[in-house]
Amino acid sequence: MAMLSLKAVANPEHVAALCADLDEWNRWRDESPELPDLNGADLRGANLVLADLRHAMLQHANLTLASLKAADLRWADLRGANLVGARLIGADLEGADLRGADMRTAEDLTHEQLNEAIGDDTTLIPDEVMRPVRWVGDLGAR
Repeated sequence: MAMLSLKAVANPEHVAALCADLDEWNRWRDESPELPDLNGADLRGANLVLADLRHAMLQHANLTLASLKAADLRWADLRGANLVGARLIGADLEGADLRGADMRTAEDLTHEQLNEAIGDDTTLIPDEVMRPVRWVGDLGAR
């Protein structure tokens, strides 16, 4: 019997809205209780400066070289996301789930940002950024 592999697929309307107009996106986020489904979205090089991505579902999203300056990523699910080369200066990562995310060459990522997030040994971070102690070994992800 063949095993099915289910890959997360983003809501195309959410992806289109995010890429079309950030001001409109942020207004929608203020007015709607709906959580953005951006799982597996291809957001390579996207300009997401000041984007409201609170509680967004971004599992396995491709955010390579995306500009996430001052983006609100609080409690976002970024498990397995590709953040290689993403610009993260001032991004709020409080409660963001970064387990399995690749952030090896993310720019302007700080220990303080990571300390506010959820991660573990599978989270790849730049060599120059200290891994939060609670991410290592038996201490668990949180």
